[in-house]
Amino acid sequence: MRIAFFTPLSPQRSALADYGEGLAMGLARQPGVTVDLFIGENLSPDNPVINQQFRVKSYRDFEAQADQYDLCLYSMGDHADYHGYMLELIERHPGIVILNDLVLHRCILQSALEQDNLALYLDELEHAYGFRDQHIITQIQAGLGEFAILDYPLFEGVVDRSLGVIVQNHYARSRILAKRPAANVACLPYPFFMPPGFSEPDLPAAREKMRAELGWSDQLIVGSFGIFVPSKHLDACLIAFAQLVREHPNSKYLLGGAPIEGYDLRQQIRHLGLEDKVFITGWMPPWQFVRYMLALDVGIHLRYPHIGGTPYTPIRLMGLGICTIVSDIEPLAELPVGACIKIAPDSYQAPTLAALLKSLTTQPDLRQLISANGQHVIDAGYQLDQVARDTVEFARRVTKVS
Repeated sequence: MRIAFFTPLSPQRSALADYGEGLAMGLARQPGVTVDLFIGENLSPDNPVINQQFRVKSYRDFEAQADQYDLCLYSMGDHADYHGYMLELIERHPGIVILNDLVLHRCILQSALEQDNLALYLDELEHAYGFRDQHIITQIQAGLGEFAILDYPLFEGVVDRSLGVIVQNHYARSRILAKRPAANVACLPYPFFMPPGFSEPDLPAAREKMRAELGWSDQLIVGSFGIFVPSKHLDACLIAFAQLVREHPNSKYLLGGAPIEGYDLRQQIRHLGLEDKVFITGWMPPWQFVRYMLALDVGIHLRYPHIGGTPYTPIRLMGLGICTIVSDIEPLAELPVGACIKIAPDSYQAPTLAALLKSLTTQPDLRQLISANGQHVIDAGYQLDQVARDTVEFARRVTKVS
């Protein structure tokens, strides 16, 4: 099977670039499978392992060589800069779409606006919901469209044009099948893996090395990772951490990543008097993210509202043996209680987090138990080679390619 895999790649600032690199490695290890990577225009992947092991091409080169491939595999999300070009390709060259987000509304709207062709967007609305309403555009552009895009996710057209769809949680699968009962939808989890280029064979030693580099060897380290947006509720995390520091001053908060433009995390940190307790790394390549993750005692990844996709960061944290706190949302329902700590996404997040952090600080055995449970769950059901095998098996069923 010859696969053309359309995906973001590092240095694009998306967890889906990290995921795409790992899945490509896993797919290429499957018997009889070859994989070429297709990316957005004018991009240069910066991972030498990926550049050495794969042919990486612009998506604009695909049309002339489409007959060389048995399958197009699209890793699709709601960010037009990373995924917008895939929309037209999915229509012309149907394949399997990995639907990382249920909501594609912003991607489709932004792509139509960039092409100065609003009819493309209105056609999608009409195809999915039977109306052509520009009022939604006004809401979204005014920053008031969060509920509109959740009510009208616009995944329907992409599903209809695909041979099959892969999602990472049963909630997403049920949402798709409720709208498209005949769709061919597989539920395969995000795989745990070390990013290509990560070269630390001894993880406990790497952990101590990273903590020493930070100068925090004897500190309790809490951390959150990714692109920081308001829906990740870092305000609640920082308020809870400030309470922890008052009782346990030997604590630090590591923010692995960077906030989006206009989201002033540093002002919040200053307001809480945490300048010497919180460290923001800035964006890093995936292998460097993992080095910093290893330093943590407790990881926090809150998300609400969500857009149907499974957050990848908790999978990575749990697989590394980090005690992890997450929002109790539908896309994380597959993670059993006891393998991580789930908190309701309500107005009590900050005091709930404060109580949890205090318990995990004063009860290291509890922290260790949750860490071990989480790592066991990931080891048992989220390994890269198994996910890659299941992906290829699904692709063979869909394409009839043996």
